Amino acid sequence: MSDPRVASVKDLISTQASSTKKVVLGEEIDYWVSPAMVFHVIADNSKLGGAGLEISMGGGPDVINKEHLNRSVGSVMSGSNQNYEIWGIAIDVNLESLDEGKTAGIFIMFTAIAAVLVVGFSLGSYWATAITGVGIAILMVWLKGFSALIGLKSGLVIDLVVPIGMISLGVDFVVHAVRRYREELLQGNNPKISFTLGYASVLGALLLAMASDSIAFLSNLSSNIEAVIHFGCAAAIAVICSFWILGVAAPLLTMKVDQLITQSRYDFQTRRWLAYRILGSILVASVSGTAIIMMVAVSKPIGLSLLGGCILLLILLPIFILWRSASNVVFKDMENRGTIAPHQERFAQIVAKIVTYSAANSVKVIFLTALITAYAVYSGLQLTPFFDVKDFFDSESDFVVGLDKFDEFIAGGEPGVTFVKGDLTDPTVYDDIIIYIESLRGIDSVGETPSGDVTFGLNALNVLTTIMHNPFSVASIEEATGITITDSNLNGIPDTKQQIATIFEYSRLKGVWGDGQNLILRPDQVQGAVYFRRNEEALTTIQFQMPGTRDQAVVAAALKEITPAVLKLENHPSLSKVGLTGSPFQREVQLSESTRTLYTSLPIAIVAATILLLITMRSFRYAIVTVIPIGLVVAWLYGVMYVFGFSLNFVTAMIGAISIGVGIDYSIHMTIRFREELNRNESKILAVQKAAGGTGVALVASAASSIVGFAIMGFAPMPMFASYGQLTSLMIFFALISSLVVLPALLTLVTPELEK
Repeated sequence: MSDPRVASVKDLISTQASSTKKVVLGEEIDYWVSPAMVFHVIADNSKLGGAGLEISMGGGPDVINKEHLNRSVGSVMSGSNQNYEIWGIAIDVNLESLDEGKTAGIFIMFTAIAAVLVVGFSLGSYWATAITGVGIAILMVWLKGFSALIGLKSGLVIDLVVPIGMISLGVDFVVHAVRRYREELLQGNNPKISFTLGYASVLGALLLAMASDSIAFLSNLSSNIEAVIHFGCAAAIAVICSFWILGVAAPLLTMKVDQLITQSRYDFQTRRWLAYRILGSILVASVSGTAIIMMVAVSKPIGLSLLGGCILLLILLPIFILWRSASNVVFKDMENRGTIAPHQERFAQIVAKIVTYSAANSVKVIFLTALITAYAVYSGLQLTPFFDVKDFFDSESDFVVGLDKFDEFIAGGEPGVTFVKGDLTDPTVYDDIIIYIESLRGIDSVGETPSGDVTFGLNALNVLTTIMHNPFSVASIEEATGITITDSNLNGIPDTKQQIATIFEYSRLKGVWGDGQNLILRPDQVQGAVYFRRNEEALTTIQFQMPGTRDQAVVAAALKEITPAVLKLENHPSLSKVGLTGSPFQREVQLSESTRTLYTSLPIAIVAATILLLITMRSFRYAIVTVIPIGLVVAWLYGVMYVFGFSLNFVTAMIGAISIGVGIDYSIHMTIRFREELNRNESKILAVQKAAGGTGVALVASAASSIVGFAIMGFAPMPMFASYGQLTSLMIFFALISSLVVLPALLTLVTPELEK
């Protein structure tokens, strides 16, 4: 330990290590005891797809393949594990997220099941439950297929976050389409006429919702983060697929089934069939929900098999039975036919009463909303990007425990990297590199190793100094190349460009040899330390350790402190580029960019949606009031996040993006229905009342299904999914309030009184 040639071994043992004097083999030595130590395993990066070290979620196949190797190495080192414990240090962040996602799968499954059951309950139909459940499962198949077709990378976002988030929008399409069709059934029309009238009146709103949702999600293409761009693309694909499956095919199939029911010998709405309807709804929701989670997170073949069985046994078989039981009688008088359109007048009256009260007191409602929103905006602006691993992963997982153990026992921290590119054969470059490294010592957020070094690993500088401090190495290079290596100022750097170029070429090919034929550095180690070819710019990296980077504020402070030194080094005339990289700084950029994306995508979505609504509605005032709920939902959501201690990160930024889609979706349905009823009724208050009794009830049903489902996800053991469920259910509730309370007040305020 006292020999400077091997003092770096201190960097591998615990800061809690201690020594005592002992006599061993007749010689007194310092006898060291350490409760923990670190092992580094070096892999051939060229065989693993290249690229650098990346410790962040959303990694591509190359990163995930490296993590599989890391786990294999850990398994080998663990052995029988009888006398020691072993943890990987941040070796498998993407695999851990996928594993915990699967652990949370039961909650995700119940999210889908609950959403489907609430849809069935709100529409009072087994068939609504079955068609919605199967429709959402088919949506997942389409989403996976089209995402793969256009080359979106597989990962946490595409595999889990987007599919789960689309449950809400998918439910919204089917509820509005089927409920509007049911309204016409209650007027006494037969299924075909009801579908023609009802679907024709709601199709415009569905198309507008699809277009505005797609625009809202595609606004994320303004981001510079690949994962955010892929999220926007995948979500837009999901919206379009959801429209076709749940907004077009599902209501059409519902109408066809209702035609068979009206010709059946049986009245399925009687108490005799109640148990069958309830058990059937639970069964189809459970099977379709299980199929969804299987396809999304566990096994696609099993999920597809379950989906196929569900379609065959729970949809096609009952349809065949209905067809066989059909009589030749077609019920012409549908007014009293409760089999396919059960009445829900009491609930509709309650919704209409609440919405009408808001419209009648529009000034009070808007004033109160303005006060609440002002406070929410103020609070939301206080949110800062923050990363703590325990916000994403189970605190008892090996991944988190490994980081805890590392912080407890080992000095240093997460590696930061300085990237240096230019003419590295210029001896004066290394004078500035030495100054840069020494400047790192004065930065609080950069740690020193126990051996006293501020950097670790190999780079161009310490490759040169290692060779120059070893006479045998210098002699072997001189003998092999015929070039004399000199160091006139004894600073450990060769005197000329030719000498440095010769050293790099030789050591990259042969390695660095010491006396007694001892290999000090292997060729691949030198190749990893410096990239060098004649007549090309050379590359090297300088690695340092940053303790406490689980608090992203530490990284932000380090970035601010180190940047001036980086810029100073970059000013050297022989260097073309010097920059900071490594996982902590990549994460900082991702978090900052997520915040920037939120602030840029929101205006883009609002402007684009406003233009779309202006074109389709041909009314400036209705277009403006329809997009206001977008801002309200986002402001309320982020205000509540600040109050309850949430922070801005990649996941919460995506929830903000989803809130834009849900907010505009709900408000479009309400505005279009209000304008439709305005042409039929004598006053704007009556138009609001009628719109609330129809579309308002559909909004409540759609929101309730999503809120219940995502609230269940809020109990998931993985903190990331728990917060995702909690915030998404809250966001949908805010979207409902803004559409049923605030929007009616705005609509009545901007609508002039009708002439009698």
